[in-house]
Amino acid sequence: MKLPIKEISPKKIYNFLTKYYRWILVIIFILLICFNAFIYYQYIYLAVRARPESQGKEVAIDQETLEEVLENLNLREENLSRVKKTRYASPFE
Repeated sequence: MKLPIKEISPKKIYNFLTKYYRWILVIIFILLICFNAFIYYQYIYLAVRARPESQGKEVAIDQETLEEVLENLNLREENLSRVKKTRYASPFE
């Protein structure tokens, strides 16, 4: 037994949408509100509640590496200040 398949015409779709567009908009709005509530719960509420607590362990810093990083920063700052002070000839003059 073969079931008859009704062909849906654009006129029928247009009539359906004009008749039920308010309900469709309400359903979309409710789904958006639910989706936003889920996102708020997942990414804000749970993240704030599960905030990791400090365990009181001290962080050990390698002194040599720290000094090396600070030297690199000072060298970069010196290079930057030197470049800012230097007047270069303009090719457009």
